[in-house]
Amino acid sequence: MDNLTAIMLKIIGNVIQVVWPLFALILVVAIGKFLYRLYEMKRLAESGINEIDKMDGKTFEKYLEVLFRKLGYKVERTRYIGDYGADLVTAKNGVKTIIQAKRYKQKVGVKAIQEAVAAKGYYDCQEAMVVTNSVYTKQAMELARANGVKLWDRNDLVKALLSVKKDVGPEPVQEVCAAVETHEMEAKQAVYGNICVICGQTVSEKVRQYCLDHEERFGGQIYCFQHQKGIKGFISKVDI
Repeated sequence: MDNLTAIMLKIIGNVIQVVWPLFALILVVAIGKFLYRLYEMKRLAESGINEIDKMDGKTFEKYLEVLFRKLGYKVERTRYIGDYGADLVTAKNGVKTIIQAKRYKQKVGVKAIQEAVAAKGYYDCQEAMVVTNSVYTKQAMELARANGVKLWDRNDLVKALLSVKKDVGPEPVQEVCAAVETHEMEAKQAVYGNICVICGQTVSEKVRQYCLDHEERFGGQIYCFQHQKGIKGFISKVDI
C-alpha cells in the first residue's frame, strides 16, 4: 500500500469518526419522532377527538354537556339561537362558568373571546371559558389572558376526554348524543305539553312534535298553527 492510499484511508476513517455520531443522532431523533407519532395517534383515537372533528357545532355542544357532567359540573345548555355568546353554563364548588364551544377546523380568533367576556356578565358568572377542538390565534390568547378567560385547546380537550374514559370507560359519540337528545325531549314534553304558549290552545301531537323538531325556530316552545306564522316567517299548512 503506497503512502497516498494510506493517507486517503486515514482521512476517510477520520471523517467517519466525526460524521457517524451525527448520523446516529439524526437516526435516534427520527425514530423518536416516529414512536411519538404512533403514541399520539393511539391517544387521539382513544379520546374520540377524531369523531368530534366530524361533528357539527350543535352536536359538539351536546357532547361537551355530557363531558362536563362527567367532570363533576352541573351543566345547563343555553338556547341554540340568541345565546349571547354562551353555549353552556356550568357550576362547581360554588363557581359559575360560561362556556363557549368552538368546533373549528381553522384557528379560533378574538371574536370567541369577546363573546365569552360578554356572556360572562350577561349570565352573571364568575368565570368564562372557551373550548375548541382546534387551537387559538396569538391575538385570541393575549385577549383571553387580559380578560381572565380560560382556554381549552385541542390538547386540553383530549386530556379531559381521556381522564373521563379512565373513570367510566369509553362511550360512543352516537350514544352520548342520543342520550342527550332523549333527555331534552322528555324535559320539553314535561314542561310544555301540548299547549300553545301564546293562546293556551291545545295542539295536536303532530304540531307539538313539529315545534320541538325545529328548536332553532321556536326555541323549544310550542305554538299553535296560527301563532307559528309570526315566528320567523310563515309555515305552509302542508308542512304540518
